[in-house]
Amino acid sequence: MKRFDFPLERVLRWRREQASLEEIKLQQLRSEVANVQATRRQIESERAQSESHVLTQRSIDPISLESLDSYRQYVAGKIRQLEYRKLQWQAKIAEQLNRVIAARRQFELLGRLKQKALDGWQDSMNKEQEQLAAELFLAKSRRKN
Repeated sequence: MKRFDFPLERVLRWRREQASLEEIKLQQLRSEVANVQATRRQIESERAQSESHVLTQRSIDPISLESLDSYRQYVAGKIRQLEYRKLQWQAKIAEQLNRVIAARRQFELLGRLKQKALDGWQDSMNKEQEQLAAELFLAKSRRKN
């Protein structure tokens, strides 16, 4: 009996590794988006603290109000930059997701080919065993006669 050997096993392993690498890259991009969102939350929190600090004072001088307004504008610009970066990362995520899907498809295709080859090998092995059993039965029955 011949042992099962899939001729494309190395290619299958390589496709599995490629799919894993593409998924890792996707996770890294998602991590970047999460970092951008965390930075935005931090900036907004700092802005709120600054506003609270200035507006809760007993007397507010015009310079403080002007500084607060400048800081608000700065934060608004920073948030716009972060949103732009987030959109860029999301576009990269969409591209990477397509790569992940393609890599998975290629891996799964080879997996199905391997399974089909294995099923064929098992069928041939079963037939071979049936033939061997039939031959043994006939040989045994001939001996008795």
